[in-house]
Amino acid sequence: MTVYKYFLKAALRQKWIILGYTAIFLVLSIINGASTETEKPAFMEKDMEIGIVDESRGDLSKELIDYLDGSNTLIRLEKNIENIKEQIFLEALDAVIIIPKNFEVLVSQKKPALEIFKDDRKMAPLQVENEVNKFLVFANSKEVDGTFDLEKVKETLNKEVEVKLMDSDKMVKNKNADDWFKTYFNFTGYIIIAIYVAVIGLIMTEFNDKKIQDRMKISSKRFLRLNMEIHLGQVIVGVVITFLIILGGIVLKGKHIGQVNFLKYVVNVFIFSFAILCFTFLINNLTKSKFVINGMSTVASLGTAFISGIFVPQEFLGEGVLRVAKFFPTYYFVRINETHINSFFDVKYELFMQVLFALTFLLMGLYFSKIKQKS
Repeated sequence: MTVYKYFLKAALRQKWIILGYTAIFLVLSIINGASTETEKPAFMEKDMEIGIVDESRGDLSKELIDYLDGSNTLIRLEKNIENIKEQIFLEALDAVIIIPKNFEVLVSQKKPALEIFKDDRKMAPLQVENEVNKFLVFANSKEVDGTFDLEKVKETLNKEVEVKLMDSDKMVKNKNADDWFKTYFNFTGYIIIAIYVAVIGLIMTEFNDKKIQDRMKISSKRFLRLNMEIHLGQVIVGVVITFLIILGGIVLKGKHIGQVNFLKYVVNVFIFSFAILCFTFLINNLTKSKFVINGMSTVASLGTAFISGIFVPQEFLGEGVLRVAKFFPTYYFVRINETHINSFFDVKYELFMQVLFALTFLLMGLYFSKIKQKS
């Protein structure tokens, strides 16, 4: 196992690259991980200032005004459209409701019965539309032959329903934890490519040196055994790097692991690591230049990170960009991280594609390796 031991010694000489990338990655994860614990979101109604122009002055319009007055501040206005628009623009009023003379007829005929002016720059006035629509729905349900049973409308509107959120705190915490792990493991795609290509690539440049190659050719060790030891060393280095990344996630957010499908992330990152290991094998058989290998490390890691959904979510990327991204396993790696699964059958296609890429890179690497041996 002389070659295997030498490979590990060479890997130890690259430890600062590994630790440097890992440290930067963990620091960024700590900075971006403060959102795991967040307050429970809640909806709160807003007391709004609503202008009312009542041209109907009927029982139904009075009931609507009384209903809105219960949770808002109402201001009586004259029908002056220019003034109304000015009040809305100046944010003096949140909304203005104009009730026409034939209000009751329009409601009984289920036609648009009101004119509402609101400030589209703010979300709160939508609450006015919701309250008005709720009133009209209940009024229509209590209407018979053009007559409205306003007492029942009032009784129905005043009823309160007790709503109990089941484990809402737990659901929010689970979502926050899953979002953090999703972001964390997405970013590992960039780190794994950068470290694998740089570290293993630089180690292999030593083995690809002409003097080393000549010594290996005249040694008594069989060529197959020699390559097996080299590949075993690559696998061990890859496993150690991947294990460090997984361990980082456990150290940072270990108490939240039970809230997410952690096995999905672990299996996905190991399969992706295998694909990138084969990709690194291909690069090592294409070039011996340290400059080219360092360049490939940067280009492959940053390039695929930008087009595959690591730095920019896939839903914000164009179809053309995603079509290009599908020609590299990072796209499928991110897809699995982003998918909520019940079993691995839900992402069998993405897993298969990563394995297929790994085998393709491996076979291409073997082909170019055989060409080098013949030359």
